[in-house]
Amino acid sequence: MLIPIESVLPDPERIARPVDDKPINDLRRGGATAGVQPVVVRPAAGKPGAFTIVIGEHFWRMARAAGQPEIDVTLQENLSEQEASELQLSEYYHHDNLPPMSMGRAFLRHRERFGVSQQELARRTGITPGTIHHYESLVRSLAPDLAEKVDRGQLTFKEARSIADISDHERQREIAEPFVTGRLSSVYVEKVVGYAKKAPNRPVQEVLEDVLRGTKAAAKVKKVPEPAARAGVDLAKLETSVLELAGVLDAVQLQTIPEYRRLKLISTLRILEVKTKIALTFLSGGQAREMGLPRPLIRTAEQASKR
Repeated sequence: MLIPIESVLPDPERIARPVDDKPINDLRRGGATAGVQPVVVRPAAGKPGAFTIVIGEHFWRMARAAGQPEIDVTLQENLSEQEASELQLSEYYHHDNLPPMSMGRAFLRHRERFGVSQQELARRTGITPGTIHHYESLVRSLAPDLAEKVDRGQLTFKEARSIADISDHERQREIAEPFVTGRLSSVYVEKVVGYAKKAPNRPVQEVLEDVLRGTKAAAKVKKVPEPAARAGVDLAKLETSVLELAGVLDAVQLQTIPEYRRLKLISTLRILEVKTKIALTFLSGGQAREMGLPRPLIRTAEQASKR
């Protein structure tokens, strides 16, 4: 229905955000209903002939700035306060791009006011329970100074929601520091937090080194070909190193190794296994039979010598 635009009032309880010039210009070019979110209103309490906006305040502001005398609205006369609040929450999340901390406070304020669970609010708004939980965790769990950094854009929502899973605020600050300063990309945050939760007493710098070392090792295995052995190898030092490594490998069997470390160690030893076979093939070429090496290795050396 069309009503005079001046008879529509913004909701004083609503979190309003300014409208930039671009959507106003789009409205002037495309008309009142060109791809813009509709306005839902209800009768204004104590003001006959006036209406309060439930959702669509941006559209109303754009239409008024464009000089429209009337606006097309959907009138909801029997809308409860809870239903109106839930429509606004859905608008905030899907259309209004509310800052993360403000979105989290809006979810909490609604649930405390109307006594609904995250699951019930999710059902009534179409927003997933996990999403509501992540936003609320910023308000409930994130250190206040880090919350301010989220508001200022120094910490992204992805970074903040992961860091909020750490209960200790000082630990949160230590983990957040490389992301706030730009030393680390947000692509690492979930891995860093996962490592930190498994080892709550481990220095954060060691956690960061573990994450980066693992990433670099994987990159080397997948992308960087290993250089050929250079001339001038200290053979005595090599023999000593191999014997020391053999002792370490014996000791590995006597300790308990976490699953994630075990898999990384297997990958590293596979590299060593390949390198060892290549070195043995090289060293045994032409002398394999005389040295009494196993037949499979003799065949490998013969094949290598024919290439």
